[in-house]
Amino acid sequence: MMEHKAFIFDYEKFEHELLPLLQNALSTNECSSLISFIQQNMDSLTDPYEGEPLNDDWEGMIETEDAYQYGDFALTKYYDPTDDIGLGSAWQNIQEFIPADRTTSPILGSVVGANEDPFDPGKMGAYFQSKEQVAENLEFLQQLVEQHSSEELDEAIDLLQQASQSQKGLYVTF
Repeated sequence: MMEHKAFIFDYEKFEHELLPLLQNALSTNECSSLISFIQQNMDSLTDPYEGEPLNDDWEGMIETEDAYQYGDFALTKYYDPTDDIGLGSAWQNIQEFIPADRTTSPILGSVVGANEDPFDPGKMGAYFQSKEQVAENLEFLQQLVEQHSSEELDEAIDLLQQASQSQKGLYVTF
């Protein structure tokens, strides 16, 4: 079963600093700008798996030299990989309450890159929400819980409230 992981995420800074570089690297598979970004921001980056600060031999940790792996490391400038506030396996129960005509899930968000090959370093799903999307999704779930009261929905509302109170977005992955 896939475990929903979510992190408070500085989407505004990401959107202005890294997103254009990441989108270009995803579409061209040219990663030099991502590598430069990592080198210039070493003091602000961590290992996306363990949360430890990056050191000079960080490139040895890259398994596949592609935009997904470099992007995974660069992304840590905007969140703390050790501070997972995700829903675990409960996310699937919440998805059942979401109307089928809704284009994006309020507990996931939107992909980055082309829909047919989005940014997804773990190959199980990676989603983003801006602080505006967090506010919209929080409002949606608060209305939904009036019709479908459940502990899982309460957890999802809490997740979005944490991001909203931080005035940040979310990064969701599996």
